[in-house]
Amino acid sequence: MITENHSVSRRSVLTGVGVAALAGAAATSTSAKAAASKPLAGKVAIVSGARNNMGRAFAVKLGAMGADVVVHYHRAETRDQAEETVRLIEAEGARAALTMGDLGQAENVRAMYDTAEKTFGGVDIVLNNAGAILKKPLAEFSDEEFEKLDAINNRGLFYSLREAALRVRDGGRIINTGTSLLAGAAPGYTIYSGTKAPVEEYTRMLAKELGAKRITVNSFAPGPVDTPFFHAQETEQSAAYAARLSTEQRLALVEDIVPIVAFLASPESQWVNGQTVWINGGYLTR
Repeated sequence: MITENHSVSRRSVLTGVGVAALAGAAATSTSAKAAASKPLAGKVAIVSGARNNMGRAFAVKLGAMGADVVVHYHRAETRDQAEETVRLIEAEGARAALTMGDLGQAENVRAMYDTAEKTFGGVDIVLNNAGAILKKPLAEFSDEEFEKLDAINNRGLFYSLREAALRVRDGGRIINTGTSLLAGAAPGYTIYSGTKAPVEEYTRMLAKELGAKRITVNSFAPGPVDTPFFHAQETEQSAAYAARLSTEQRLALVEDIVPIVAFLASPESQWVNGQTVWINGGYLTR
């Protein structure tokens, strides 16, 4: 009887252990799935120029990945568009906050970072997406037109990177929006391309400066994307010509660009640093 009772007890114990192991495995699996679906949970992101177009798509994607997002927009008259971006982020279960200002002015850039810290407690991801474009021959540019592009594309980027170098928490991500025009030449885009050219150098050098903090700094260089930002500078004929230069003979869609940005913001991108990722469907190669 003692032996039999001992055997029954042992089976019970083993059964209990097995059930506990299965329950533990299920809990671990559920936890892993949750982590995979929300890899940026607990992170705080800033996305400049996020009221529409690619910026909105990037901000919403980061929210869907679990990050709280500071949505920057440039002018008061576009607030309704920025509020729509916030609504879409919140629909993904994330929190969002608005900040407005011309990023060519250092105080507005500081305020953008202040918003992230005061509202959400810090900054982990910065996506420098704000930019301006104007297609016309260099000789026809006025001083004011040059200053506008330089203020947003170059000086504003410097101001943001300076704040990011001081404020992004260890293990963070800094992502800069470049252009595939840096791999080629197109008439009328001299000033746009020239004011975007610093993106690559800032990216390469700052990656070295911040590497000890495990902060990565990368940029991505899209080609023509089917958005109002692109079409505002082009005729129907020139847009069709640009489309034919890609291997699929079409313009990029915003959804073609979003996955690369999501990857650069993710934990899995830790070993990608100081790089420019070209996303243009073979439009230009380098």
